[in-house]
Amino acid sequence: MRELITYLVLAIVGFYVFPMFCEEDIVAQYFLTMVNPIIVFICSYCYGSVRPYGWWFPLLISAIFVPALFIYYEASLWYYVVGYAGISILASAISWFFFKKQKQAEVEEKAAQMRRKK
Repeated sequence: MRELITYLVLAIVGFYVFPMFCEEDIVAQYFLTMVNPIIVFICSYCYGSVRPYGWWFPLLISAIFVPALFIYYEASLWYYVVGYAGISILASAISWFFFKKQKQAEVEEKAAQMRRKK
């Protein structure tokens, strides 16, 4: 649970605090298309490496972004919510894949050690 809160706070800072200090056109151009997707990817990847089966994390990231959409952007840009959920799912899947490979390598290493002991 602690990891979840940590990554959600990082996403909240990225979605709500950073746009406060920018001009309106900069927020619309850079944050929606570059900064927020990077924040979503990093938070989702890191959380997925800690908890590889957190399927609800992408939903939380998207739900956190919805109020920011109405505060800083236009409501007609709702498709970014779906896009950020997709990015988050992709990052979680990549993280899960690496987690699976790491566990598989650990099992193979233990098996090799057991064969060496015999």
